[in-house]
Order: sequence, then structure tokens, then C-alpha cells
Amino acid sequence: MKVIDVRETWIHTHYILDSYELTEEEKTKIKLRIEPELKQMGIQFGIHFDRKPYEEHMKVVLECRPFEHIKNRVREILEETIEEFPTRRKEDRNVVTRIRVEGEEEDEPKG
Repeated sequence: MKVIDVRETWIHTHYILDSYELTEEEKTKIKLRIEPELKQMGIQFGIHFDRKPYEEHMKVVLECRPFEHIKNRVREILEETIEEFPTRRKEDRNVVTRIRVEGEEEDEPKG
């Protein structure tokens, strides 16, 4: 797994991963690795994880917008932590569009 992009919003920094989801164990490992480092750098804010239903990438969200060197260091730590995690892709699902029962006659359009 790897970080594919970093984006800043009004009050957060989003580290976008190339994976659709993270397991609870992976989330715990990320938090245990990053949050002590943040505190050591003087950042009192934590992280959380986010993925909207319509998105295809999980995000690790730093709950602040730090200076550039700190943002880059957090990315390095995150990349070191997740490099061995497997990348998970969104599963394509089959969509049923029409059901036909064998042996039944179809209604013909009237008109």
C-alpha cells in the first residue's frame, strides 16, 4: 500500500491511499506509529480515517494543517508504516437489471 496524494482542506490534511479500505488492525498500527511522533513534533491533534461511500480511496486525515516539513515527515512515517499492508480494491458488483421467470409469458405492450 502507498500514499498516492496529499490534499489540504480548510482545517485538515488528507493523505490519500491507493487502497479502498483498511482493517481495524491496520488503523491501530497507523495510529500507534504516527500519534506519538506528532506529539514529539509539538502537534496536539490526532488522526482519523475517512472514505465517503462514493470514493474509491481510503484517507488518513491529520486533524490540522501543519508546516510543510511536518506534513512531509508525517507522509514518510505513514509510507513506512503501510508499505507492507496489502492494497485492497473496490469490489465490482453485479447489478440485476431484469428478472425473467422461465415459463411465464411476457405482457405485450398495449397501444
